[in-house]
Amino acid sequence: MTEQSIIKQIGKPAEIDMRKPKAIGSTGFYLKSFKTKNSETESLKIDSKCNFEKRTGGILLRANYSNKLTAIPISNENIIEISLKRGKENIDPFFLSPMWILLKLGVSKLYARYFRFRLHEYSIEQMELNIKTTDYEMDFIANGYLSERQFSFFENLNIGNKLKTEIKAST
Repeated sequence: MTEQSIIKQIGKPAEIDMRKPKAIGSTGFYLKSFKTKNSETESLKIDSKCNFEKRTGGILLRANYSNKLTAIPISNENIIEISLKRGKENIDPFFLSPMWILLKLGVSKLYARYFRFRLHEYSIEQMELNIKTTDYEMDFIANGYLSERQFSFFENLNIGNKLKTEIKAST
């Protein structure tokens, strides 16, 4: 798919406002399920590495599987629902560890988690992304540590109540 045909369907790439910078691209996701409602459309391979790019009229899905690149434009009108679920967090620092001290001092767990000694002190399950459009249904997974950034990226798409977010409870 050429850049001109993508621009016709979903517009140009979003511009970066230097005063209030916002992400115009997502992190890497892995495709776990892909269903198309049109039999003529090319199907993506499972476990493709995928990224989303914000465009003026929608989002562009770029998929890479064994260096075979595929681009799928998704206009805002065709989006039925985007569901983003963050995995369950496990916070269990041991007494007087740097992470425990930082948490007691009121430092955010998003920063304190980088000061752990053992892996069991902080973990987060993978994040899930489900996208339903008029033409496709797709399921993706990604590292749970990246979920906060992805929440802000998908909220900045301005798709209103089509976006559903879920945060599983911490332990």
